[in-house]
Amino acid sequence: MTRDRGSRVLALIEVTLCGVATTASGLVYGRFFATGEYLVPVSAAALGSVVAAAVVGLRGWRSVRTLVVAVAGFCVLVTYFVFGDTLVQGIPTRQTGVELGQGVLGGWARMLTVALPADVRGSLVITPVLITWVTGFATTLLALRTRSVFAPVAPALLAFVVALLFVGKQPGIQVSATAVFLGAALSLALLRANWIATANPPGHPATPVPDTAGRRGRGTAGRIALGLPVIMTATVVGIAGGHVVPLASGAPRFDPRVLRPPPLRVAESLSPLVELKAQLREEPPRQLFTVRIHGGSKPIDRIRTAALDEFDGVLWTSSDRFLVAGQHLATDPAVINSGSVAANIELNDLSGPFLPVLGWPSRLDVVTGDISQIGFSDTSGILVTAQQDLRGIEYDLVATVSDRDDDLTQAAPSNTTEYARYTTLRDLPSQLRGVAQQLVASEPTPYGKLVAIERHLRGLPYQLDAQPGHSYAALTRLLVTASPDEAKGYAEQHASAFAVLARAAGFPARVAVGYRLRDSSAGTYTVTTRDAHAWAEVHFTGYGWVAFEPTDLGRTTASSRSDPEDSVLGRSQPNPPLVAPPRPELQPDTTGSSETGWARMQLGPLLVAILVLSVAVLTAAMVVAEKARRRWRRRHARDNAARALGAWHEAIERLVERGITIPVTMTAREIAERATSVLGSEADAVVAMAPLATAAEFAADAPDEHDVQRAWQLENQLRRQMSARRSWLSWLRAQLNPRPLFTDWQQDRQRRKSLQRLGVR
Repeated sequence: MTRDRGSRVLALIEVTLCGVATTASGLVYGRFFATGEYLVPVSAAALGSVVAAAVVGLRGWRSVRTLVVAVAGFCVLVTYFVFGDTLVQGIPTRQTGVELGQGVLGGWARMLTVALPADVRGSLVITPVLITWVTGFATTLLALRTRSVFAPVAPALLAFVVALLFVGKQPGIQVSATAVFLGAALSLALLRANWIATANPPGHPATPVPDTAGRRGRGTAGRIALGLPVIMTATVVGIAGGHVVPLASGAPRFDPRVLRPPPLRVAESLSPLVELKAQLREEPPRQLFTVRIHGGSKPIDRIRTAALDEFDGVLWTSSDRFLVAGQHLATDPAVINSGSVAANIELNDLSGPFLPVLGWPSRLDVVTGDISQIGFSDTSGILVTAQQDLRGIEYDLVATVSDRDDDLTQAAPSNTTEYARYTTLRDLPSQLRGVAQQLVASEPTPYGKLVAIERHLRGLPYQLDAQPGHSYAALTRLLVTASPDEAKGYAEQHASAFAVLARAAGFPARVAVGYRLRDSSAGTYTVTTRDAHAWAEVHFTGYGWVAFEPTDLGRTTASSRSDPEDSVLGRSQPNPPLVAPPRPELQPDTTGSSETGWARMQLGPLLVAILVLSVAVLTAAMVVAEKARRRWRRRHARDNAARALGAWHEAIERLVERGITIPVTMTAREIAERATSVLGSEADAVVAMAPLATAAEFAADAPDEHDVQRAWQLENQLRRQMSARRSWLSWLRAQLNPRPLFTDWQQDRQRRKSLQRLGVR
């Protein structure tokens, strides 16, 4: 049946708005990926799904054919836009099918195991493409097959929220994506509200009364002209209000990654700080790695391997969560005053699992080694590896290094929520708290207070043969004792003491373990065990983690070589027995697109919940879509009699949604009487429709166009009257009620049974 030009234009506009809203939900992933390369497959998914759904919706295809088009279209799109590198001369291979299946089943889990921003890879892009395809297809079908104002917006809104969950706590505000989404969604709702008010949906045959057609067009244009400025104002006010009104608590956004075990976990073992003394006393010194600095103007005198942020009174340990690293690494959002430095690092006899880094790494290029076994913590800037043998691993690093300029002396320490844990101390002895207060009391600025602590610790005697350990007892012996023989220590105690005193004074501090860089030859440093060192770092707004040196480096070389027999305390007690170095536990196939580990992935509680929710949402969407499809087919039946009876059947299904049972033996008049007895005046439209249905069923002449239009007007009246007195929950329950879908089947079944009882075969 032909459609009028205005209806086709409205349908095209709605489909376009569906595509724009779907694309807006895909823009959110810009915070997930490191580059914009993901936009090509995601935009193709938005465009392709909308076009495919428009063809299906306008042609009125049934559910099976619709499902085939949706699945086939998605597979073709993913094959050529996501996994194109698996094709051979443009033909899909077995690897294409394997990666497609693994991506659909496990792509969401991979997205929760990588450090952000992530590299653009097929194994990660497939999930946003899948979500975008389903969203575009569902949104367009709901726009073409339903009369609900906001139903087409729901899938796009859900996709937008899911994208925000995948992005997690990544810094930044989704201004562009939000503005585009709000504009498209509200415009779509405005357009649909207009044609629902005129009872002439786009894509449906227009049957206006001739003398009112012009007024209807002018009314439509007027309502849209009035609504568009309102939409623009609402979008601007909503986005601007989000910036101005303090709705956020200040805490980082929820990140679903915390619900999953990290793919790389450093096993609990001795603190790296404890191993410091053993390395310094190793003879001959063991060559660990080589650093070649080839970019940047910042002077570099140390390289970090571990950052320890938790202290239980005995040991400093790390609470870092390590996600699989990519080439692009998340930077510290608090750092503004910084420069960059580039270096090449080649490992020799380093035991690991911690990898040497300069400053805060922002880019990692692995020259030799497996990047899929390297983990990164975006809260500390630390790298670890799960490889057992680190010899020969080589990587290039680009890092940001804080500027220690004149403004640092007036800078304030970071005091936001995420740094509160760096100020906590468990059961701090009052003596140590008193030392901290005494040292900082005379200094007016935060930086000055920290320098006072640093200066005091540098003045203490340095002795590598001092008793090991960095507990509260060891620090009390170092800082409070009156005996000069006991007030001795080395970098382990000095770094721990600075961090404890800084925290006691309210500063966010941590202990850093690494190596000193010295004896440079044209920017090349050969690092040995003799360079092992520990220091403290404090986080400043605008500067990030700033290193403080509580050890007098001028006395470390001579003291480190002293004979332990010369110590007043006698031979120093060795460190506790060293266990095997802690190794990260790596879950299989965390990033690779060709491994088969994900095929063995077990369904966890989160996956089960997502599957159950997805099935429920899909079932509800199929019920709504099937009702819309049946209504469309009935309204566009082959002749007037079928269209008039279609309106009557729609009315019966609305009665079924209200719980009214309609036996097959009832006549139209009896159905109207039963509806009146239950609904009262709400059933007036059913009473008026009964003669039209009887005539369409039994009269010799088919109903004319006026009777058909009258029947559908009465059906619309029934829907409005039944919805007017219902709550939104009752309305939603009626929309999702699947009973009307089985009405025809039940009536046919009852009819066959009745004929069988009468002996008619």
